[in-house]
Amino acid sequence: MLYRCEPSPEDIDAANQEIQKHERAVSAIQAHIATLLSDVQRLRREQQLHKEAIQRCMGVITLARRIPEELLSKIFEHCVQDGWTRAPIVVSHVCSAWRRAASAPRVWSHVYVNCDSPDMLGRTRFWLAMSRQAPLIVTVMAPWNPERQLAEVMDLLLQHAHRWRTLSIETGSISRVAHLLRRVARSLPSFPLLCQIGIRTIVNFDAVHDEGVSDVGEFTDAFSSNHAPNLSTVCYISNAAPLIPIFPTHIVELNLTIQESSFPRPLSSASLITVLEGVPALRSLTLSMPLSYEHPFVPERDIARAITLPALESLTLYGPTDLNEFLPHLRTPALRRLHLRSLEDLGYRQQPIAPSLLQFLSSAHDTDDTLPAFPDSDLNPDPRTAPPIELLELHDIDLSPEAFAACFAALPQLRELRLHESSIRDATVRLLCAPAGLCPRLARLDLRWCGLLSGRVLVELVRGRNVVNSSPSALPAADPITEVAVINCCFVGEKDVLDLATLTACRVVMRGADDYCWARDCCVNARYRMRLRLKHLTKFSAEERLRMRLIV
Repeated sequence: MLYRCEPSPEDIDAANQEIQKHERAVSAIQAHIATLLSDVQRLRREQQLHKEAIQRCMGVITLARRIPEELLSKIFEHCVQDGWTRAPIVVSHVCSAWRRAASAPRVWSHVYVNCDSPDMLGRTRFWLAMSRQAPLIVTVMAPWNPERQLAEVMDLLLQHAHRWRTLSIETGSISRVAHLLRRVARSLPSFPLLCQIGIRTIVNFDAVHDEGVSDVGEFTDAFSSNHAPNLSTVCYISNAAPLIPIFPTHIVELNLTIQESSFPRPLSSASLITVLEGVPALRSLTLSMPLSYEHPFVPERDIARAITLPALESLTLYGPTDLNEFLPHLRTPALRRLHLRSLEDLGYRQQPIAPSLLQFLSSAHDTDDTLPAFPDSDLNPDPRTAPPIELLELHDIDLSPEAFAACFAALPQLRELRLHESSIRDATVRLLCAPAGLCPRLARLDLRWCGLLSGRVLVELVRGRNVVNSSPSALPAADPITEVAVINCCFVGEKDVLDLATLTACRVVMRGADDYCWARDCCVNARYRMRLRLKHLTKFSAEERLRMRLIV
């Protein structure tokens, strides 16, 4: 109500009465709200009680309670393998069933010794006692501890040396590694179960930190074939390549990784040859070198110097392009898998690669002849002397058309070809076409980032090999292509992919966990695969989709 003049006393009394009436109404509503909120809180408490009762009842019938004890123990073991070292302690506090499952010896078989822990010895004793007689996976972390502490824990572990299956040593000083291995060599225990050793260390080239130690020559003495007859695998990670043979002579698998370093020791073919001369029984060799190093890779001046690895079946070189110059110094008559991976994405053909690779193929067998220097115009290795390579991977390493042709001609046993960031052309792929094409045993192709390759030539290759082998009267000149992988090849269209899928298995996604590109995250094409599914696959009938072997 609006007043154009001063309100009268009667108006003021009426307004005060109206205000009091509304205030009483507001108070009544507020009291009702408080009652309702109290009821809500009471109902929520009752609701929570019912939920807790449901959880207790669900706990009785849950799958976790019905899992067999052996399977539950296996789950806990996987938790430890994934790096959760305290898993046995934590899961033991859940319930009596989990505590029984966690008491299995193999759950405690991963003995993780952190020398920085205040109760290192007590914790290690407890773990060893709980593991009873299970084979042990031992990891020793020794950053900068006094030798007395290292000696104590090593003596404790050596009391169970007969149970060691895997040993890993991680320390920031190579002198600590040498001290631990000297302790092992002096005690001369037996390691009947030991099959794998991993060492990660740093050479500081500093007398204060490393006491003048730059190589662990005690390695061979500590784990010789007499003391560790089943030792087969060694993984050695450092910032400096060894200068002397340090690895046990009887191992069959070596993973040598040299990390980035600013210290003066150069990477050289001579040091690699010296190291490999001490492990003649290798079947698998992986050499990983850094891209950034204080000095460039030093090739061997004596081109005739070589090392023969008669049993080597798998070779992986991962590092700068210059590392491939080490290839001609290897004699590998039994090699079946060759992986060449470059850290350098140069965007053009690396000139040193073709001579090194083809010279390696031509000299795989040990001979007394001096190796010739292969010019680019005369690269024709004899397939009779080339190793029986079944898988060739060139990752970010390119060859000229002439070098590709010479390489294919030297590999009649090739079963799988993997190319990443390659400028291979249609004319080169046509060299593989049946009936008289090169690499007649080739069955699998994995092509990624091949920017000059067209999809039609791939269709022709697969169709040609299938036609030859489908004729009952024809001689088996070439094997059919059983799988083609095409990822991020710009001139391989969607129609080409679908045509390939009707002829053979066509994959547009990376392989499983062993695929090198998973870690580099360079071949992820989720949007392309989704578009391919939505644009094309929905148009096909169920019968057509069954006939199409497309892996997306």
